[in-house]
Amino acid sequence: MTPFAVMLYEDQRGPEKEFGLHNLVVACVADDAGEDFFALRRKLDGRPMKGVQNLLRSCRRDIRRLSSKGQQVFAIIDNDAIRHQLKHEGVAEDAEDAAVVRVIKEKCDAPERLHVFLLKENTETVVEAAEHCDKGLPRSLVTQALQKDVNARDAIFNRIAWQSERAARDCIRQRVEAILELVKALTALVRGGDRST
Repeated sequence: MTPFAVMLYEDQRGPEKEFGLHNLVVACVADDAGEDFFALRRKLDGRPMKGVQNLLRSCRRDIRRLSSKGQQVFAIIDNDAIRHQLKHEGVAEDAEDAAVVRVIKEKCDAPERLHVFLLKENTETVVEAAEHCDKGLPRSLVTQALQKDVNARDAIFNRIAWQSERAARDCIRQRVEAILELVKALTALVRGGDRST
């Protein structure tokens, strides 16, 4: 099955298909689209890019290849990291979000297929939202996740992704605008079944 979307994450791990933040996003889309999580995960191809430099490089040179069968490509980028990276290209760190997205897409080989979401300020923001939204999370696990421990992050995000009730996921979406907007866009894509828009 060709996925509807390819999702590029800044996540610091190798070519692994199942990881916490992606599972959380898929679970949120499953909530809204009324789809089975496992069926949906086959439609939404999540790819950790092992850092902002690799993610930016893929946004600029790999989108046509990644979307060769009509898929849309969604890049989820830590706002603070991408601004720091683009500073070397003359982009002010306090530039408007639209200007940051424009700079990312202007060197893209298929900009019409690329959708960029800036995670304010970074993945730690999602961890903090998770702590607020799931009062049962152990503080020690949150502390490890905030110190960039990818296993702790996975444990937190997977815990929330696998919960049968969606309340914590809805809460996170309301606290993290990029997740909210990403889930809306992916849900519309999945509901429409259209890979070309």
